[in-house]
Amino acid sequence: MERYLVVSSDGHAGLPPERYRDYLESKYHKLFDENVAIEIKAREQHEKEFLISDFNDKWRAKVGDGLQGAWDGTIRNRILDGDGVAAEVLFPDGITERNAPPFGADIGLRPTTEGAELQWAGARAHNRWMADFCKDDPHRRIGLAVIPALYDIDETIKEIIWAKKNGLKGVFFPAFTGDYDLYNHTKYHKVWALLQDLELPLHFHSGASPKYDISQPGWIGTFLCEYAFWMTRPLWGLTFGGVFEEYPKLMTCFVEAGGEFWFPWIMQLMDIRASAKHTSGKLGDYYANMSMKPSEYFARNVRVGCSALPDEESTQAYYEIGVDSILWGTDYPHPEGTWPNTLDKMIESLGGLPDQDIQKMLGSNAVEIYDVDEDALWAIAKQIGPKRENFLKQAAE
Repeated sequence: MERYLVVSSDGHAGLPPERYRDYLESKYHKLFDENVAIEIKAREQHEKEFLISDFNDKWRAKVGDGLQGAWDGTIRNRILDGDGVAAEVLFPDGITERNAPPFGADIGLRPTTEGAELQWAGARAHNRWMADFCKDDPHRRIGLAVIPALYDIDETIKEIIWAKKNGLKGVFFPAFTGDYDLYNHTKYHKVWALLQDLELPLHFHSGASPKYDISQPGWIGTFLCEYAFWMTRPLWGLTFGGVFEEYPKLMTCFVEAGGEFWFPWIMQLMDIRASAKHTSGKLGDYYANMSMKPSEYFARNVRVGCSALPDEESTQAYYEIGVDSILWGTDYPHPEGTWPNTLDKMIESLGGLPDQDIQKMLGSNAVEIYDVDEDALWAIAKQIGPKRENFLKQAAE
């Protein structure tokens, strides 16, 4: 095979805000109609707070109609072909984008008691659209269901079963739990059992965090330094809570930490804390429900979605994490992603590495954990996948 099979672990898709009405339960239509213009305006304000408008305006002008691939399947497939991507995992989008689900059921989902019902409504609307979007091209689209799992276990289970029956390939849970129970709580065990039985991977994605006082200086820098913490926090609950011990086939993906140096450090930290050194021995036998080291659970149960690996990233991190645990991601259609220069970014990040390692990280690892038709994906890759020779040239330079 002269080309690689690429499965992006990080794509974002969703409708323009006003079009979610068609997928929303009718009892919420009146409230939706009253609030959609307000919500669009709020997103524009968030965009101004988070992004440099000059940068964003130039970006949008540069990529033309490519951003419409967030909801237009024809444009999206054109982008994928140009990027050499055979298939991609599809998350919802965030508040700074123009195609996030309504009522806060987005990538930065922040749980609130007063917003629970509406977040569920927004999540269901997105999931129903996502199911339709994936049916249009079931080989190339690995859709995830948004599950506001912190509020109601029974509703969570019902939505997971619906997602499986309707062709979605995994679930996205809130990483930031706020005042709600962390995922080590035993009430979630029936959820983990169901995900394991249905072979649906569990996903967490960066974006959610506590609220910041945006009127004060330094809040963006603070967010950039700690968002990976909030995204990764469920890992500690799942590991030390014995979830990976109890459910050895539960696959969990942590996507877009923003620098893969993070996970080798996290693995080392967990192993140190589990080794009952003098400094933590007084805290008791808090690791009694684990038969393996945290890093060993990590290797078995965890995959890291590495989105738009920085040019300066050392390849050492790939091997410290384990190449069997890494999933490449383009982060399309975000400006911090690789599109429209995906091939160049791939070569800069992975060129010169052993051929089998490149293929694992670009696609084979993903094929192992998602319910996809591998033969169909290879048929697509034969036509549009990145040529291996380009990565070999990098090795020779």
